[in-house]
Amino acid sequence: MRHTFHIFLTLLIAALALSVSGCDDAEQKARLTKAEREALRKADSAALKIGVMPTADCLPILVAKHLKLFDTLGVDVRLRRYHALSECRKALTDNLVEGAAIDSTLMKVMQDKGVKIEGAMSTNLTWKFLTAKKARITRLGQLRDKFVAADSHGESLVLAQNATDSLNRKKPSTFIVQVEDPAVRLNMLTTGNVDAALMPEPYATTAMKRGAHWIKEVKSPSRGVLAVRTAAMKDKTRQQQLKLFKKAIAIAEDSIKKYGQKTYSNLLGY
Repeated sequence: MRHTFHIFLTLLIAALALSVSGCDDAEQKARLTKAEREALRKADSAALKIGVMPTADCLPILVAKHLKLFDTLGVDVRLRRYHALSECRKALTDNLVEGAAIDSTLMKVMQDKGVKIEGAMSTNLTWKFLTAKKARITRLGQLRDKFVAADSHGESLVLAQNATDSLNRKKPSTFIVQVEDPAVRLNMLTTGNVDAALMPEPYATTAMKRGAHWIKEVKSPSRGVLAVRTAAMKDKTRQQQLKLFKKAIAIAEDSIKKYGQKTYSNLLGY
């Protein structure tokens, strides 16, 4: 009986030892995970974070990342991918990124509201004024009493307003529907929920493939801009990162010219 008790006691002690050891391993694993998370957080904080959208003006940035040009030049650039300019605007306002590809009109709107940002470089942002297939509109003068989709802020809203101002001098008759996400505008246009829309590329080309009519293009390299937070760019390390970022973009632009945009169109999801 006593022998049996000793065996039981030995097994109990061994089980307790294993249990304590298991707890130690779990705690150690948790500590390592926490340390790893902190290391990742620090690395992300130190990296140059740039907000981009799946639009043609961001293609050189996406190509630079795809070709690992940032890595080659020794700069840690991390892209934050957004679906709408409003998301890029919020990312800049909330200090989630050091910079974001937006347009100069939106940048001015943000600056007027007290957001400390500045233009670091221009991007080749373009818009096409498109009309729905079902609307049978072939010129701007036919937009009276029609619905036009554009961003709630920024250049596309201004362009929509400018294009329809002459129609609204006597009586407001053209209605601008503010839709942030260009993918949503694309769907609304091609399903006939709006009569017209301002679309960036490659959404504009997709809309035309689905039957939308192109009645006007607005193109100006100065209207697209990489806006950066002023406070972040006061840091010398950030300044060096931005310098190398621009160098990578220049190389990417050369590659796009050499091989064509179609070569990299998959980076935009098309």
